[in-house]
Amino acid sequence: METKLNLIIGQGIGPAEFGMTKEEIIELFGEPDETDNDTEEGSTTLFYDDILTDFVFEKDEEDGTLRLSSILTSNTDYAIDNKIHFGDSEEAVVKFAKTLKATQPEIEVDDSTNERYLYFDDLSMVAIFSNGGLSSVQIGAWDDSDETEE
Repeated sequence: METKLNLIIGQGIGPAEFGMTKEEIIELFGEPDETDNDTEEGSTTLFYDDILTDFVFEKDEEDGTLRLSSILTSNTDYAIDNKIHFGDSEEAVVKFAKTLKATQPEIEVDDSTNERYLYFDDLSMVAIFSNGGLSSVQIGAWDDSDETEE
């Protein structure tokens, strides 16, 4: 059964695709509950409380437009590539990542919150676990600039 709300690694979430402008995301999801403009980083984050999702925009180097670069969600209605669901184990997420040819993740533990962060750099994904299950995920656009052209 296909999930209606899907995170697609390297592409986006639901109708939101990496590279979209702030205006396009607002057109899709309405006005955000909160906006954070980080002038030091040159980024903007739109926070949507009702869908438990944050959209991060960074300036496009070519045209200077703010473009969607990463998405953080803890919305249990979403699934990753219609295969991984919130609450799934670390083992299930690592096994799934290996099917995408990902290397072993770097793991970080936050002792104050008992959260575990699995960084899959080659997938531009961070999987956050609490109480043994997947609680949040952040995905980003894949950067093709590091790949060599033949």
